[in-house]
Amino acid sequence: MNMYIKDEYRIDRENLLNTLSIWDSYLSKKVHLIACGGTALTLMTIKESTKDIDLIIPVLKTLNKEGFQI
Repeated sequence: MNMYIKDEYRIDRENLLNTLSIWDSYLSKKVHLIACGGTALTLMTIKESTKDIDLIIPVLKTLNKEGFQI
């Protein structure tokens, strides 16, 4: 871990999942998100933590057109 980034400013997998769950409770409709960067690596347990939450909201029509199944 970078010695210049304090642990208190990092988000581990459990806190990421808790944060996403809280955000989900505020939404009235389903939203598709793609985790990227450190967020994805932390959720996949490749990294211990991340310093921010990186998410992409895909354009579903484009994904379906490219052959992805949603």
